[in-house]
Amino acid sequence: MTFIYILLAIIAFILWKIYRQKQNEIDQVASEKADAEYEQNRKEKFKDYPHLIDKIDDSWIQVFARQSNIDGKDYLLKSMFFLMVHESTRIDYSEGSTKYDSLWDATKELLEHLEKFHVGSVVEHEIALATYWQLAATKVGELIEAKPNTESLSSGAHTAEIEGEEIEKAPFTDIENIAAWFPKKHNHPDKEITFFNEDGSFPRESKGSELIDKKMSDLGL
Repeated sequence: MTFIYILLAIIAFILWKIYRQKQNEIDQVASEKADAEYEQNRKEKFKDYPHLIDKIDDSWIQVFARQSNIDGKDYLLKSMFFLMVHESTRIDYSEGSTKYDSLWDATKELLEHLEKFHVGSVVEHEIALATYWQLAATKVGELIEAKPNTESLSSGAHTAEIEGEEIEKAPFTDIENIAAWFPKKHNHPDKEITFFNEDGSFPRESKGSELIDKKMSDLGL
């Protein structure tokens, strides 16, 4: 009888293993189907921003996409400008403040470059740069708060100097990667735009963009 019990236990274990394997296969198929449906819905949701999917967080696409059409007007340029300026005013004059502020000219130059030489909509380009400034402004704010308050502003806002080398790393240098998100048009120059100097320092001097200045002027900036 003991042998029979052992045999039945072995058979039951084998049957349980087979059942679990089948159930796991069913669960995997269901999971893969759910993932496929999620990705399909996600692509449909962001169909107007195909070059941004998997490049920036979905939440930022949603947030800044709303600002691309407020009463028929695109306020993304204004949003990223205010993101930059809000923290810029808290940086005391220093090498870091000069480098940080110069990134705005680089931004304008990149936006014109993308519009002229890369595929993708202007809104996509602006969402990419608005997200860049959201992350850059957040980081520079953290750098300021981590330093002693110089109390340079009458408002009492926390102010501080920033060393230039602190702007020579991510997320500030991430502006260099954005052009690669958008395929090149046939008229693209032989070399891709870069914001590094030949000696590797960052950022290089930029003259900005008259095209973007005109758009900003139209927005009252």
